[in-house]
Amino acid sequence: MGTVRRIWRHKKLVGVFREMLQFAITGLLALLLDLFLFALLVGLGIAELVANPVSMTVRLIVAFFLTQQWVFEGKGNQSLGKQASGFLVLAAGNIFVTEVALWAAITVAGGDLALALALLVKVLAIATTFAGRFWLSRRYVFNVREESRSDTAIQ
Repeated sequence: MGTVRRIWRHKKLVGVFREMLQFAITGLLALLLDLFLFALLVGLGIAELVANPVSMTVRLIVAFFLTQQWVFEGKGNQSLGKQASGFLVLAAGNIFVTEVALWAAITVAGGDLALALALLVKVLAIATTFAGRFWLSRRYVFNVREESRSDTAIQ
């Protein structure tokens, strides 16, 4: 029975790792869209602190639907409205962290922030919150629960 339990735990770990990898790929695709749109808006003369929430909102909408359909496909038991509202709370936190990081970089740079530095600040702010966003998305937004009945059947 111990071997069966170890295999079961390993299978769950592989599944979570696969979800985390898919979450990272989804986030990377959405991030590339965000950075492109941000650079485009800043290039058109829109201030970084205005362009950022616009580009991030587009990124987060795309990330939500990709995450829902591909990463946690049908695993959660939340309604679309509950998933979207939970994702919105995470998104607001993500936008806040990025805005603060951009504001700090602009302040240090004396108001003349190079586009490359602004893009780097955005990437670093998003990367530092990755693990927390994955766990919160998995556990609370999409409400993924492990199958406990299979676990108890093995014992």
